[in-house]
Amino acid sequence: MNIDLIIQIIIGLVAAFAVYNLIHYIFVTRPGRKRLALAQRIANEAVKTSINQLVDQKAVLPFDESDFKSEDIAEVWGRGVMAFEYHLPKAKIESSIPDFRKALATTLEQYGDTHHMHAHTDQADRPAFMVTDVWQLDDRVHFDVAYLVNVTTIEYVDDLKRLH
Repeated sequence: MNIDLIIQIIIGLVAAFAVYNLIHYIFVTRPGRKRLALAQRIANEAVKTSINQLVDQKAVLPFDESDFKSEDIAEVWGRGVMAFEYHLPKAKIESSIPDFRKALATTLEQYGDTHHMHAHTDQADRPAFMVTDVWQLDDRVHFDVAYLVNVTTIEYVDDLKRLH
């Protein structure tokens, strides 16, 4: 084989790889990140409002806004899963973890009802926000909230239910 032909093949493969990655980034990665960021902002607002309602109900003590953080967990569970992890200091939660979970689930459902947000599935309408897990690690209570805005997230929640 001619050395020029080998170089041309290598350059062609590198160019094809670069073009593929650029197209993938423009049409898949960037829009996916934008959807995730929007879903996280919406979920953050719902969770923050619900937690503040629990503060008003004295189920949670007032807390510093810097204590309220969220992280997406989509990288763990797969692309398109709109689920986010939150945590608060354990000392700020007045009830047991199961009671906190139930109260948070109720206030999130009320938030969805108030804002006319529901997940429409074949079975029935479901709350738009679901608490999928709550646990304590050291001095913090962590909880995951799924925003049922797409089929991938609904399937994720259904899979979690099957595991329990």
